This record gives sequence, structure tokens and C-alpha cells, in this order.
Amino acid sequence: MSPTLSEMQGKNYDTVVIGAGINGAATAFELASAGYQVLLVEKHDIAAGASSRSSRMLHCGLRYFETPNPVRTFARYPSRFVNAMKMARASMQARREIVETAPSSVKPFTMCFPLYRGGGIKGWHLDRGFGLLRALGGANPPLDYRKIAKDFEADLPFARDLRDRDRLSAIATYREYVFDWPERFCVDAVLAAEQQGADVLTFCLARLGERTKDGKWCVELSGRDGRAAVHCKLVLNMTGSWIDEVNGVHIDNDKTLPLIRGTKGAHIVVRLPSAYDGFGIATINRNGMPFYCLPSHDDYFYFGPTETPFEGDATNVSASNADIDFLLDEANYMLPALKLKRSDVAFTWAGVRPLTFDRQEHMGRRSREIHELSDRGLPNVFAMTAGPLMTHRSAAREMLQRVSAVLKAPDKPKTLTPSYRISNAPCVSGDPISSDKLDEWVRNSIANEHARDLKGILYTRTGIAWRGHLERSLVQQAANTAARLLKWHDERKRREVDEFLDYQRTVFRNATTNLAQDANIQLKMGEIIYETQQHS
Repeated sequence: MSPTLSEMQGKNYDTVVIGAGINGAATAFELASAGYQVLLVEKHDIAAGASSRSSRMLHCGLRYFETPNPVRTFARYPSRFVNAMKMARASMQARREIVETAPSSVKPFTMCFPLYRGGGIKGWHLDRGFGLLRALGGANPPLDYRKIAKDFEADLPFARDLRDRDRLSAIATYREYVFDWPERFCVDAVLAAEQQGADVLTFCLARLGERTKDGKWCVELSGRDGRAAVHCKLVLNMTGSWIDEVNGVHIDNDKTLPLIRGTKGAHIVVRLPSAYDGFGIATINRNGMPFYCLPSHDDYFYFGPTETPFEGDATNVSASNADIDFLLDEANYMLPALKLKRSDVAFTWAGVRPLTFDRQEHMGRRSREIHELSDRGLPNVFAMTAGPLMTHRSAAREMLQRVSAVLKAPDKPKTLTPSYRISNAPCVSGDPISSDKLDEWVRNSIANEHARDLKGILYTRTGIAWRGHLERSLVQQAANTAARLLKWHDERKRREVDEFLDYQRTVFRNATTNLAQDANIQLKMGEIIYETQQHS
């Protein structure tokens, strides 16, 4: 388990990786497996940011070609087509790797793309698009692409709910996947890095200090058990939406452009009839962006995402009333027969995409980029922007290559394992949870997986809370078990339960939560989190 900060004082590392989201966790694993001395440090919990708030898709890359009038768009902006090709190739490669090495962690479904007479996307656009995908990524896992031109309900029983049936010319179908539990990739990568010799600190703030005479960075650490300073040859800033904050101590922000352009993506979760089982729907929303209806668990489906600029702290970002209204409007435009209302929304979530800042791109660049920051006064500091969840393994290998180009490979590298094991989700259905099972999951999360609060147990490590809002009785039972292991006093235990219930009610809110009250609750939660990090 994690060393104490007093034990860390003065230690030397090859690399300090800041940020235990999916890309930071996977990078720490690759570096430790190659024999480098690595410290992975995270100011909150594992997967606390965008890694747990994405659209949870392992997609084939078609979405990068999805734009109104794609031929006209790409002809006018050829660089966009080049980037789309690059990202589509990465998506197909990631799709194959994850399906082959962690098949139980993703769920296949049939994606359906309705085509309308007079619409901007034609059937031949998709034919060409899937031809490109096959050329970029090979035949496995198969795309299973086909177009249905008549008798839609015979193959796709939900088709009766689609809009403008009189203009529906065809429905294209193909195989896609969703992650049952993306947080597990983060947790298991961290545990695998630790097994390879990396040190791991969570709920610990890392700041760049001064460089020593021999060129090493001093990284200042502060957490629940005090403060320490360590030294390293390289720093990898893998903090996503917080990259500029971490860099900013050393950069004149009035003169230096940011690296990150944050965009917010929100989702709503609803129950749908059995006609939708095994299917998802893809389209272009009325703002010209990809929009999906995706299967979750049991009869739950989610619609999204939104795409709006975001500024500020992304820690507890949630779906706003405007987000929910937009998503309901687009869902009802896609499937008017459902007549979805705010009362149908079981819960919501939102995340902030850490895209690459670009003056020419209002919403930022989506292609993954690695930045060497010596031109910003940060020699031997690297940062990654726009690294999506699904391509985290190739991102980690690319970071290893960049580190290896600067640091001499270890004399006796450890055996490099091709990938790390992904745990099976203990709870991805609506089946009742026994007291014994819940206690077992809580104990394992704390004893073996760095969990230190109920959110980290019930969302990140077990996935229980992703099934829907939990009742106080279940949260209380989890807190009773956690309190025995973490030595919480009664007041701390009560506070943990209240904080968790407030968190799921506000950050994973339904469509009727009072937002004015939310703002006060989230401010209070932020103060408590800070206090806990500094003093608990």
C-alpha cells in the first residue's frame, strides 16, 4: 500500500507522474514495467476526473467522420480529414486491443444510424467511411456493417419510434462496444504499476518546486499525513483538465497560451422498453455534433453528450438544467414516440474533456498530443492533452517512448508484461446486493485498492452507484464497514454518509434537484474535501 509522506522525504525517482486518470495510470504501469523508478501521485482519488465521466464508448472511430455534409467539410478543411484519419486508426487499434485482452470489461451492441432523404449524410458516405475503417484497422473484431432499406421493424423493433418515418431511406447498422466499468481500467492499471515497483500516493497534492543544480525537479507533496519533497529527472503532467493549473506555478499565464481547452459533455439516463435491448442509436444533433442513445445495464440507456465550452474547476461538474433540457429535446427529436420528460431521468452525469487549446478551433483540437514544455520554462516536463479513455494503452506506450528518448533505459529492466489484468465488475446489474457481498467489496476496496472514502468505494471500485441512486441504508452499511477499517469516529462516519448522498444527489443529479441548493452543497463539499486532504 501507499508509503507515508515521512517515508517519501528526499526520495529520488526517474519519473514522477502527476494524475491518476486513465492515461496517467497506464503510463505509470508502462514505465514501471520497463524498469524505471516511478512515483504516481493524485490530488484526489484514482479516476476522479474525466476518466469516470466519459460517454463510456469503445467506438470504431466513425464518429470522427460524422459531420453534416462530410465531403464538403473535409474538402474545405483537409487538415480535419487528416486528423480524422489519425484518430480513426487509433480507435480501431484500441478497439481490437481491448476486445482481445479484456473482453469481459466491454459489452457489444448493434449501433444503428438512421439515414434520411435530404439529409446531409448519405448512405454512400457511410460505405466509404466503413471502407476506410476496415483499411485502417483490419477485420477483427468485425464491424458487421450493413444497411437495412425496408421493413425496419423486422430487424430493429425500436424503429417505429424514430422521427420522420416518411423520409427514412435506410438504417445502417454496425457493431460497437460500451465500457461496463471504465474506472476499473484506472484502478487496475494503478495496482499493476504498484506490483511492478511504482510508488502510489492518492489524496496528495503535488506541486513543481525548484530544479536542483544537477537538473532534477523538486516535487513538493502535501497530504493527509504531512508534507515531503522528492526529486526526479522527468515530470509527466497527466492531469487532464488541471494541466495548466499544475504548470501555472512556473508560467506567466498572462503571456503564455493555455494547453487545455475544456469542453463539457453531459448525459441523461432513462429506462427504455425491451424493443431497445441490444441496440444503440447514433445520429447528428441539430447543432451538428454526434449524438447517441447507448445501452447501459438492465433496461437503462443514456443519451448524450452535450458539447459546450467549460471554464473553471472540473472536479464536481454536473449536468445543468440547460444540459438536461437540451438532451431531452434531442432525445425526443430522435425518438419522438418516447415522449421523454424530466421525471423520466433516473440520474445524470457530466465530465470535462481536456482537449488541446487552439486559437483556430473554438472547441479545441481532439487529436492526442504530447507537449515538451522546455519552451515554457519547464525542461524535462511533458504533458498530454486530448487523450481519450479508449486509446489509453497506446498513449502510455507513446509516453514510454518519449521518456526512453530522454532517460537511459534501466540496466536491468523488468519483464515487460503486454497488458494488465482487468477485474470483472462485481455489480453491473440490478440484482439485490447481499450484506456479505457488500462488506466483502468494501473491505477489498480499502485493503487492496487505495479506497479512502465512500465515493471511491461505491462509484470507482465497485460500480454499485452507477446502477442508480443508492438508498441511505446501503450507504450506511458500507460506511459501517469502512469505519472499522479506516478508524472513522462516529461523527466522521455520519459526515461521510451525508457527503456521499449529497454527491450523488448533486453531481449525479436527477432532473428535479434544486440547483440553488446544489451550489451551496457543492461549495461545502469542496471545503470538506480540502480540509480532509490537509488534516485528516
